[in-house]
Amino acid sequence: MKCILIWLVFFVLLFVYLFLLVYSARNNSPVMSEDAHLASGVSHHKFRRFDLYRVNPPFVRYVAALLAKGKLTSQENVWWRYETSPLKRSEFAIGGVANRHSEYRMLIFQSRLLTILVFGLVGILACFYFAKNFAGQIVAIIVLVLYCFSPYILGHGSTIMPDAHSASFAVASVYLFWRWLKRPEALEGLIAGIILGLAELTKFTLLIFYPLFVVMWLIYRLPEMTTLTKKDWIQQCKQIAVVFFISVVIINMGYLFEGTGKFLGSYRFQTTLFTGYNSLKDIPAGGGNRFEKTPLAYIPMPLPSNFIQGIDTQRLDFERGLSSYLRGEWSQHGWWYYYLYALLIKTPLGTIGLFLLAIFCTLFQKGYNVSRRDEMVILLPGIVLLIFVSSQTGFSVHSRYIIPALPFFFIWISKVGKAFSLKRPIVSTIASVFLVWSLLSSLSIYPHSLSYFNELAAIIPTLEDKNYPKPPSEILQMSWQKKTLWQKTNHILTAGSRNGARHLLNSNIDWGQDLFNLEKWYQKHPEAKDMKVAYWGSYPLELTQLPSKEHPPADKPQAGWYALSVNNIYDKEKQYRYFLNFEPIAMAGYSIYIYHVTLEEIDRVRQEEGVE
Repeated sequence: MKCILIWLVFFVLLFVYLFLLVYSARNNSPVMSEDAHLASGVSHHKFRRFDLYRVNPPFVRYVAALLAKGKLTSQENVWWRYETSPLKRSEFAIGGVANRHSEYRMLIFQSRLLTILVFGLVGILACFYFAKNFAGQIVAIIVLVLYCFSPYILGHGSTIMPDAHSASFAVASVYLFWRWLKRPEALEGLIAGIILGLAELTKFTLLIFYPLFVVMWLIYRLPEMTTLTKKDWIQQCKQIAVVFFISVVIINMGYLFEGTGKFLGSYRFQTTLFTGYNSLKDIPAGGGNRFEKTPLAYIPMPLPSNFIQGIDTQRLDFERGLSSYLRGEWSQHGWWYYYLYALLIKTPLGTIGLFLLAIFCTLFQKGYNVSRRDEMVILLPGIVLLIFVSSQTGFSVHSRYIIPALPFFFIWISKVGKAFSLKRPIVSTIASVFLVWSLLSSLSIYPHSLSYFNELAAIIPTLEDKNYPKPPSEILQMSWQKKTLWQKTNHILTAGSRNGARHLLNSNIDWGQDLFNLEKWYQKHPEAKDMKVAYWGSYPLELTQLPSKEHPPADKPQAGWYALSVNNIYDKEKQYRYFLNFEPIAMAGYSIYIYHVTLEEIDRVRQEEGVE
């Protein structure tokens, strides 16, 4: 009976999870770079080439473009900007043409739906079985709640961007490798190799799994050092080599063996790491190659050419740096603690509470620890991924890069669920409160999960507070009289998201996802017909019902109706920063502020804030 109940809960959570993702995918507008990803995926089908968007492997794009390829391949004007040079990135120009297709809204939804069905299912199944075999059925249910209602997973999993989808295959890959560790047989190794290869086809970050898997294997075998024979070691070495070999074959199949076997010396690279130059300024316009005059130049590479070229192109962004924003500070480089800070304010406090409870139970309570080897397999991938992305300090723009690490922490945290089977009422009650808190906090801003920030974001001070002391968490203050308990609770839970732009920008809060929500608001408010819009996104404004010809005035307030993305308001150039002196009358989601500025308000601000 208990087993039936567990599976019933599983299928309910699965249905709710898929529904939440599909609803978000249907209602949120395309985010930045989705058009470039979709057009690049179509190019993989049309030309059997992988030049476009080479900074990410093609698996997610290939799936996303399955239904769109018939429409966009027939739109020949999309492809005239296609440049194949390894030094060019023409996917954005092509995406800018593709998103003007008359059926683009439906195409992007269909593409999102495909990725949800493929990668969403893989992720939830992998988490469930991993947790179930790790610490039991109740633990498996808890990890599903954390995973299915994670704002990171809901927000990014409803797009065709690869971050959340790579998390699905990351946890599936480690789970199947763990199965091989427990039972090192040929069939287990074959399956682990296939899934590892598919994981590598989702994101370059997961290349760290190759050395990591070797380390995990050695640590896992340490207790057996005295019992394993030399023959056993040789056999397992062969099997792990086969796992890696199969994964490399899968990678090549994903690229249709494009450029496999190309000599190392024939590549043209752009980074100091692969060219050998001391600085980017010294690298010739046509690129360079530190190996071309060495014996290594004649080594045929076992990987597709655009896989190798893509690593170099991705590396280039980190070497040259990008404008980065954190807590009101702009910099041309990143911060090593950026991802830790993002996790602190973008993870539900209930989840953080469960993490602290799991640490307490591990250190001071009996019955919660499982095999140390198994705990190592759960925790080490998450820790290594977190350390790896944190070490890349060329820029700090997208905390989504840490998403592949989240399932491993969710699984480890969920072992507090053992309190229910151990009949520990205090721990069970605390865990239940934290779990409900996490769920309600996430759902409080759904379907705007991309913009989620927890309650700490409303109270942690930032550098912006010096210039604009009135916190945006006070935006749209509600009258507390005659409000239901849920309305009051929801207002508290969403305070962090209303204040998020003071901490993080870009895909952390405003990725262009709320344009359709702004359009709906505009259609309901004819009094704002002359509204001027500053939208931070790639979807063309002229394809909506919104006015698109005029932008808000820069640097100086004027009376009128305005809608501005928070990325524009907090932009480094500060041309729209003066809007922080006014209170928005509404928001589209949590990333677009809507203002009705009057002459009286302008006079008031000039007197109170000193704005000329």
